[in-house]
Amino acid sequence: MKAQSIKTKLVLLILFFLCVPLLVFGTLWYDKASESIEHNAINYSEQLIGQINSQLDGYFTDLERITYPLLLHPQIQSFMKLTTDDQDQYDRFLISKKISDELFPSITFGRPDIYGLSIVSKNGIATASYSASAGKESYELYKDTLLGERNYRIVGNRYLESIPMLTIARRFLDTVSYQSSGMLIVYVRLNEIIKICEKIKLGETGFVWIMDEAGRIIYHPQRDKWGKSALTPELSQKLQSQNGYYVEKVKLDNRLIIYERSTMTGWTLISEVSLKELNGEMISLRNITVWVGLMLVSLALFLVGGFSFNLTRSLTHLQRLMRRAEEGDLSVKAPEWRNDELGGLNRGFNRMVGEIGRLLEEVQTSRMKEQEMEIRQRESALRVMQSQINPHFLYNTLEIINSYAIIEDIQPISRMTTSLADIFRYSVGNPGQAVTLLDEIRYIRTYLGIQQERFNILQVDISTDDEMIPKVNAVRLMIQPLVENAFKHGYQAHKQKPSYIGISGVQQDGGYILRIEDRGQGMDNRLMERYNMAFATNDYKELAQSGNVSGGFDTIGLWNVHQRIRINYGQPYGLYISKSDQTGTIIEMRLKTVI
Repeated sequence: MKAQSIKTKLVLLILFFLCVPLLVFGTLWYDKASESIEHNAINYSEQLIGQINSQLDGYFTDLERITYPLLLHPQIQSFMKLTTDDQDQYDRFLISKKISDELFPSITFGRPDIYGLSIVSKNGIATASYSASAGKESYELYKDTLLGERNYRIVGNRYLESIPMLTIARRFLDTVSYQSSGMLIVYVRLNEIIKICEKIKLGETGFVWIMDEAGRIIYHPQRDKWGKSALTPELSQKLQSQNGYYVEKVKLDNRLIIYERSTMTGWTLISEVSLKELNGEMISLRNITVWVGLMLVSLALFLVGGFSFNLTRSLTHLQRLMRRAEEGDLSVKAPEWRNDELGGLNRGFNRMVGEIGRLLEEVQTSRMKEQEMEIRQRESALRVMQSQINPHFLYNTLEIINSYAIIEDIQPISRMTTSLADIFRYSVGNPGQAVTLLDEIRYIRTYLGIQQERFNILQVDISTDDEMIPKVNAVRLMIQPLVENAFKHGYQAHKQKPSYIGISGVQQDGGYILRIEDRGQGMDNRLMERYNMAFATNDYKELAQSGNVSGGFDTIGLWNVHQRIRINYGQPYGLYISKSDQTGTIIEMRLKTVI
């Protein structure tokens, strides 16, 4: 912003403090309003679906209620006991006629939605208000659907005489044995269900449709879909819960799908409505708001632009004069007739130009000092580059040695030079760079690989949790001093060849314990206790005194590692000697894990 002109700054201020807030506020307002409208529409649609479900449940509950008296009626019980013997033929005729003339009309009277009733016994005897053969056929189809405790169920939809019907089955129980003795089959027209569903209007194109438990369509505004299966694997995945909603993209429109499953009928009611119909008015209002805002912003920019042009014209003239003065023309002079802030600025410019001649010598002196500082900086940079030459020279030399070893097929030399290059590269890295225990383990493996080439009898056992060590904080070169300490004081000081180095780790008490073990000669218990006390109290005097005891380890190296861990991660992290005797030494390193 400092490098921009005043005119540009004014325009940017208008853009960022008027245009951007207006656009952001408009966008947030539109999103929140659309979200609120969609939320209200969803709640409203869910309430409508709930009302439809309640009306349908009430409708089928009423059908269950009005057919209940037939279950225990004496004539029905007598009918269920009839057999197909010829001697019962007359009794069948009388009972069937009495049921058709007296019982069926009491149920169907005033109920145009009930197309017909049929009673079928388990002995295969049927009586119906419309067709006994159709009743027997329905019995064979639906007798297995009423198993267990299901005595009343909507079993399907079918066409009778080209009329779409719902089939409702109800089981008769023998009053003595309480076993199934037959079935009442009720055929219901879809008129009432259609009336209930068509009462609801969701927008201009929204509609409601019904699917039964088997996935067949009971009702849909498109009649050619009645009775067909609609349950695809994708739809089944979306309708897993008892109720809910989701948005489905259809061509160029997004449709809101709301569903609810009835616990009584097992039917799923699904409503579909276009989201554009829900927030179409809000889109128009948003567009009007955007255009009005753009017009206001354009007007503001026009007014501010005119004012800023008049203001910046004088500033531009002064800027040209200042450029000439920068080029060495000190005879320039700005007009001083204005009495506003720009006039004061011009007068100040004229005074400044008058003083420049006097300050030229001081400027020259300052430039000479700057050039001297620049030369010194370049010399410092050159020395830094020279200090970087040696490591690179060393890496290149080791690479050449490795190449010769590969050509001559001397694998030990190749391995050692490669490992040595890796060790140097890791050692000269940035000391302040954060590393993990995984980096340190990789480095110490390389280091011990070289030691194994030196000492053929050296056994190395590194067992750490590969999934855990990347999460453990470490400091650079913290394990090598302890391993070198084992070589120097555990083996070489006692004229023993290094035979074993073990490194293992375990997660413990929210931290990580790394153990470095050797099988050389250790220290006595008194010295080990003084070391551990110094580590615990963080008192170097105690540790320095212990170094004078016969058999002491590298005090400075141990203390350096302990202090670096303690400085980086605080207490209780650091070193602890858990074992040191004639059979070897184990040093534990407590480290911090990443949270």
